[in-house]
Amino acid sequence: MGILDNLLGKKEEPARAGVPFNVSTSLRPVRLNARKENCLELLVTVANASDAPLMMSLSVEVPKPLGFENVSIAKIKEIRIGELPAQKEKTVNFSICANSQTPAGTYAAQLTVSQHYRDYSHVLNYVKKSVEVRVV
Repeated sequence: MGILDNLLGKKEEPARAGVPFNVSTSLRPVRLNARKENCLELLVTVANASDAPLMMSLSVEVPKPLGFENVSIAKIKEIRIGELPAQKEKTVNFSICANSQTPAGTYAAQLTVSQHYRDYSHVLNYVKKSVEVRVV
């Protein structure tokens, strides 16, 4: 499975000291076509590695040539997961789209996974990760 995961773009980031969750990402399909309206799915899996439930949210920011719909107006998208039970994982997908103006290249989408306290205005821990999106 490890070879297949590497081919499909899955990357696992182990929990750092003080961070009670793991983050892994994958892209389906692996790349976008340049100068053409098409989309890919960024799959983000958050696994709770602690013995207590966590309140989580995800945020993705894409560069100017990409967007979350074919028009590419929205550049930041946030999804609030809510309570993630202990020792469970949740997969969230973001649709990242290119349009007829998107040139070929490699673009970095910034993923931020946050653990909250009480409500979503209080951040307890967060992990930032850069995900490469290839446009061919």
